[in-house]
Amino acid sequence: MFNSVTEGIKKWLVGVFASAIKHMTRPEDRVIAIQWLGQSREVVASDLRPVEKFKKLNELINSRAAIKAVAGSVSESVSNYRSSSLPWSMKIALPATLAAIPMFGGQAAGIAAFGGALGVPVLLLIFLGAAGITSIIETVVTSPGVRPHIAEIIEVIINDERMRRASAAMKAAMRDQPVDPAPFAMPDEEVARREYLLEMDPFDFEKYIMNFFKTAGLESLVTPKSNDLGADGIAVHDNGPIVVQCKRNGSENKVGRPTVQQFKGVIEEHNAWRGYIVTTSKFTEEAISSAALSEKVELVDIDMLLQWHIAAPTF
Repeated sequence: MFNSVTEGIKKWLVGVFASAIKHMTRPEDRVIAIQWLGQSREVVASDLRPVEKFKKLNELINSRAAIKAVAGSVSESVSNYRSSSLPWSMKIALPATLAAIPMFGGQAAGIAAFGGALGVPVLLLIFLGAAGITSIIETVVTSPGVRPHIAEIIEVIINDERMRRASAAMKAAMRDQPVDPAPFAMPDEEVARREYLLEMDPFDFEKYIMNFFKTAGLESLVTPKSNDLGADGIAVHDNGPIVVQCKRNGSENKVGRPTVQQFKGVIEEHNAWRGYIVTTSKFTEEAISSAALSEKVELVDIDMLLQWHIAAPTF
């Protein structure tokens, strides 16, 4: 019961932070706030003593007016928690839960101990931990007002713990003019949809495929046309990076074994958790056999892709 209440409080706080950032008027301020969260996550995940973490987090909040504004909004929302949408059980538990957070050499320090509105968000970031701060970032970056600034957001994603083992080439490709995934209006009828996919511009097809990953809640991007990464898109899963290769082939032009074998090398070279090859055609029997030898390779042919339109995939 205690754990469920605590997790409920954390989920609510993630929403409070995300809402404060999403409601910022200037897009550049939202990017600053995302960068601040990335820096705060590094502090929280570090081996510093609690008091040093508090000092550094406090310095980060005081570094920019935009961040102070977010912190002030969060503080106000938390101080008014009694009128929030939280269930009564969580409203009752919130003060005691926060007061029990060890801060200074094992001594508990509640909200009142910080003596100022900006001290409250510091306490909350420590309470949420690195995983909770990541959840705030993920919630914010789905906002249409923030996504156009994907180049700045990528810097935060790259420093995510889940990207720790990713290759330098992958991180460089993410920084090199990343492109946001994009939805495209598809015909309702299956035959027309097949024809539409076959006629798509190859780069539009890449943006369209990566939008499935984005819609599934994964941080996703399309790599620029000039990249030599060996992948057309990258998504960040809880288990690590996913690389995606898109083959907008004619219906008779099956994807063969050499493509699969080469892609296996791409997955291993970049320390990816999983790799998807998505095509508008089919795979040869040799390609399917080759993919079956690795648990990291997923093949998506035209039939499966059409199923993605009916039932959204999970990754």
